[in-house]
Amino acid sequence: MPNAHDSKSIDTYKRDAARLLKAMRSDDELAHATAMQRFARLVSLVRPEQMQLKHALAVVAMEAGFPSWTALKQAREGLDFSEFFAAPGLKDSINHWFASYDDAKAHQLAHGGVLLPYRHQCFVTSLEILPRLGYEMDDLDWQDIGHDFVRPVSQVATDRIRMKLTRRFAAQ
Repeated sequence: MPNAHDSKSIDTYKRDAARLLKAMRSDDELAHATAMQRFARLVSLVRPEQMQLKHALAVVAMEAGFPSWTALKQAREGLDFSEFFAAPGLKDSINHWFASYDDAKAHQLAHGGVLLPYRHQCFVTSLEILPRLGYEMDDLDWQDIGHDFVRPVSQVATDRIRMKLTRRFAAQ
């Protein structure tokens, strides 16, 4: 179970993972052996010589009581909205993907829908995503932001949406 009183930052966990990976690759037998013990859960899935930083991050997260690095990161920082809307439970609808915001906005203005971020890209999907997020399709906050989560018209409405989504999905 995660420690609610743990005040480590994400950067601290990242440094811990980098040190763990370095120790695993070390010629120092004691440091290597200690790191291999920590990696024991993953050794059956990944050979030691193939261990990467992502594996060390997973180990650090498990040691902190989280099922994954993503879960630890969300617990520390809240939801990562740069990837949230493309989560497995949300991305099964038809989405129109764009490398630039301007292209996505032009598509949204021409065809309607909700403009959402994914990392450094954008996509436009139908309003049917809103009920899956816990909103009515005619929700006023989504209307106030112009159905545009990337460059919303109203920051106040965006903050309310972020809080509601965080309360609803951060615990999952």
